[in-house]
Amino acid sequence: MILHNVGHVLGKRSIDMAQMQDKVAIVTGGGSGMGRATSVLFANEGAAVVVADIDDAGGGQTVAMVEQAGGRATFVHTDTADEEQIITLVKTAASTYGRVDAMVTAAGISYANFVEKDEATDPFRHPQAGFILNKPTARWQKVLDVNLTGVMICARESARQMIAEGHGGTIVNFASIAAYGPAPTIADYCVSKAGVVMLTKCLAAELGGLGIRVNAVAPGPIDTGMTQSLLESGRLQKQAAALPLGRVAQPEEVANVVLFLSSEKSSYITGKTIGVDGGTYTV
Repeated sequence: MILHNVGHVLGKRSIDMAQMQDKVAIVTGGGSGMGRATSVLFANEGAAVVVADIDDAGGGQTVAMVEQAGGRATFVHTDTADEEQIITLVKTAASTYGRVDAMVTAAGISYANFVEKDEATDPFRHPQAGFILNKPTARWQKVLDVNLTGVMICARESARQMIAEGHGGTIVNFASIAAYGPAPTIADYCVSKAGVVMLTKCLAAELGGLGIRVNAVAPGPIDTGMTQSLLESGRLQKQAAALPLGRVAQPEEVANVVLFLSSEKSSYITGKTIGVDGGTYTV
């Protein structure tokens, strides 16, 4: 009888069970992939979501998906390599929904010209273009500007807003398994993600006393737009096949962990980077 009652309760969705009810979350990179999956999941869990992306069409599609499911979302065009655009993003979130409770920094690029889809400089299609001996400093810097400095500014500005509002909050950054293992042709990406892991620890140490928890996820082989060239070549499937779980993951599987780290279910966790990676480096 007890087990029957538990199953009955779990089978009924209620507002009280929503993990982000009445929260306001900003998700950078929300126009596609893991950022989109996180935006939709947060909205399903009761949050108002501010979708930030440099891709206007993708961001608009995410907002439409949220609204079609009965959720609340707003799109703000944001280049996370631009400090002023990030400042505007946070201010817009606060003015639109009255507060900011969560920041998710999912925006990132695998190489400098990723947004432009410049195949000639795609290191996965043309490894020579990614070798450090052939890489112009400007391309290196662009990856760090988006993947590391942009993450710092997003975290800083959202934390400032949370503190000004007089409450705590959560920040979840996107690192990568590339933070832990060197990969030829994408040194800039690896370095930027290793920086995110340390940045997450530093921010957690600084902001914990102010009621703000800071954690990160480190995705492994995930089926997203960023990994399409690897999927097309079969390299990502081969990489995943060698893992304990033996498969490529879907963006929603990462979003589930982001939700956990953004909710009260992880209330005593900060400064941690959780691998969502199928067991990478386990064997």
